[in-house]
Amino acid sequence: MREWRKKARTANPDYYADKDLRKKYGVTLEWYRKQLSRQKNVCAICKQPEVAVIRGKVISMPVDHCHKTGKARGLLCTKCNRGLGLFSDNVDVLKSAIHYLNSEFKE
Repeated sequence: MREWRKKARTANPDYYADKDLRKKYGVTLEWYRKQLSRQKNVCAICKQPEVAVIRGKVISMPVDHCHKTGKARGLLCTKCNRGLGLFSDNVDVLKSAIHYLNSEFKE
């Protein structure tokens, strides 16, 4: 069964990519491609392309979504996506981090 699934995904990657996006984020592969084009193939936050590599291949940019509503917001590189997650999508904590980075007491 595992071998059959692997062959099926290889034979029709768009079908399975669309299926996965619908299930995980409620968006389509068409939405993903349009969003990637709107963002000019770069992260919505840092404006850099994805650089994370798995099995020798640069991965697709992750879909960022609100954990409360489940609604997709855009595409982020892996680093920015993890950063938001580590800050628990908390705007106040992010503002505090910005204030800290801009503070004068840096040595």
